[in-house]
Amino acid sequence: MRYPIFITLLLSMLGCQEPVPVASLGDIIAPSVAGEESLPIVYQHYDEIAPIFSQRNDTTYVINFWATWCKPCLEELPLLNSLQRQYDDAALRVVLVSLDTETRAIARIPEYLNRRGIDLPTIVLTDERPSWMRDLDGNWNGALPTTFIYRNDLRYIYRRNFRTLPDVQEAVAPLIGL
Repeated sequence: MRYPIFITLLLSMLGCQEPVPVASLGDIIAPSVAGEESLPIVYQHYDEIAPIFSQRNDTTYVINFWATWCKPCLEELPLLNSLQRQYDDAALRVVLVSLDTETRAIARIPEYLNRRGIDLPTIVLTDERPSWMRDLDGNWNGALPTTFIYRNDLRYIYRRNFRTLPDVQEAVAPLIGL
């Protein structure tokens, strides 16, 4: 008879705990500084960066998956950088997620971005398991570039590169100022 009381007491105590907060974007990314060539943080598993896709606030997030070997990816990075410069961080945050897995390519990321004046927060994800891509978007096969744009529960996925600044501005427009 003591065990049902203990279990009831334990369950009631668990119900009183505050929910565990989602990691903040700042916990996952290290802001880049123009002129600084520090290596981006490398994550081995998607679960480590998953919270960047579930931020709940008034900010529109643009999460761009790219790689140094992807020419269309490299062409759109300056556009994303220009987009970020149009908004303060409270309204819009652009985050670059490199899917480079080779050590040499990862080591070249800071120099590449700095040479082009791109000062966006950048992380590297080396998770080669295909399951995380399906978890993020059931229709994504890993093709690059891919950009996830969201604000709370409203989400858009672009499985193509942006070719002009108006193109990327049009993509974020429905989410800015909601």
